[in-house]
Amino acid sequence: MGENTKEPGPIMKFIQDYRFKMLIPELLVVFGVWYILEESLTSNVYTGFGPLMYIFQPIELLIPGIPSGILCFITAFTLHGIYPLDNYHEGKIPELPKAAVVMIAVSFVLLPVLVAFQMLGYYMTEATEFFSRNPLWERFESFGDLFFYAGAMFFVGLAWWMFIPVFMLSQGIDGIHKIAHHETSSEKVTWFFYFLFPVTLPFFFDPIEIFAMAALSIPAFAFYSYIRPYYTYVTAVHTITFALLVTVVVFISPLFNGLPFLEYWFPGFIPAHIPARVFPPIITWP
Repeated sequence: MGENTKEPGPIMKFIQDYRFKMLIPELLVVFGVWYILEESLTSNVYTGFGPLMYIFQPIELLIPGIPSGILCFITAFTLHGIYPLDNYHEGKIPELPKAAVVMIAVSFVLLPVLVAFQMLGYYMTEATEFFSRNPLWERFESFGDLFFYAGAMFFVGLAWWMFIPVFMLSQGIDGIHKIAHHETSSEKVTWFFYFLFPVTLPFFFDPIEIFAMAALSIPAFAFYSYIRPYYTYVTAVHTITFALLVTVVVFISPLFNGLPFLEYWFPGFIPAHIPARVFPPIITWP
């Protein structure tokens, strides 16, 4: 039987070149922004910054009242121009993709501060290629994921209290991917940081939020196993980890009048972040 060398069609090639499969975690973050800061769906969340709001969202000068969350949603797509641009810089493709440059330019026009930190985060993930592959630089590399994938949570959702749990998330998830790809200099250190991720969740989130994370994470990584079979190992570890976390939370939550631990020990430490809901949401954007 001959090898199948059929080239993908133009649509599928565009999806592959721009890695639009990565929209799964990015769109989860966008919807998380709307969950935490619902007004981002109906207004500009930067108005409280006064004239500085134009640095965060300059398009406000042209379209007053445009929702920050809508721009975040659009930026999740346009910033994917960074992938083929990076492939060009690494010599993987011969020509500079003009569409990629346009997409990145649009991203900066929409939300320049957010996109600047996201791009910084993306190139932080390339740090080990320029410096050295060791446990320190691998942690720095994973730290870049915090800004690239969760930057919207901080710069649009204004949820800076989540910095520590998202840091643990970036270390854990990127770490286990390094193990799956055999791209880590120390599996012991990487495993240590992976398991720090589920251990820290009860400090910051209540049981319902943890159950929701488990419900979202397991099928999301199962989809990755479908498109990349070698991720089956990763999915199995995630499933066991979240199953154990949910089981532990069920038993320990009543002992602390519900979670999170930090709110129990230091009342008021974690700000209220679940506003009253109206479904379907009422959008007043002109």
